[in-house]
Amino acid sequence: MKFFLSSLPFSGKIAVTLFLILLWYGYILAALNTRLSIGSTAASIAEHYGDHSLTKGEAQQIEEQGFSEEEVVIDHEHEHLKEGNESITPQQIVQLGHIHVLGFSLLFISLGTILLLSNIGEGWKVMILSLLFLSFSLDIGGLFLVRFVSGSLAVISFISGIGTGGGIATISVLALYDMWFRRPD
Repeated sequence: MKFFLSSLPFSGKIAVTLFLILLWYGYILAALNTRLSIGSTAASIAEHYGDHSLTKGEAQQIEEQGFSEEEVVIDHEHEHLKEGNESITPQQIVQLGHIHVLGFSLLFISLGTILLLSNIGEGWKVMILSLLFLSFSLDIGGLFLVRFVSGSLAVISFISGIGTGGGIATISVLALYDMWFRRPD
């Protein structure tokens, strides 16, 4: 016996619809929080999560001149040495990743279950779930790449945030269509 969203009782359709609405509230607030606290460009992500420690050349120059890191501003490109504009620490990025991965896993299983109950073909389900998983994974993984590899990789986190929204939108539209417009089989 197959079970689809279109065969849910009215109360089930209401529950899934309200869940999707709450999920969208959360996504919009997350995007707004990112916009207000970090910025909404790849460059602002790179600036916030990038490694702002001294380069080997800068450290050597400071060592040769006998200064400590806090006492020197080499030029305007390195104003990050001033207090208040330091790199995010490895511990902070791990804490951020930890809580986001736990939340993303709950979102993934919830959205995945809703998608599995839709009437679209198996191939589409696999593709949508794979892309959603990739977006969730690269959202946090991209921040680690920015911090520990290169700020130029910030585009990965930027695009994955858009991909997450696209995945949520796709699953939402499919589910709402199945529940409210498709006739039960």
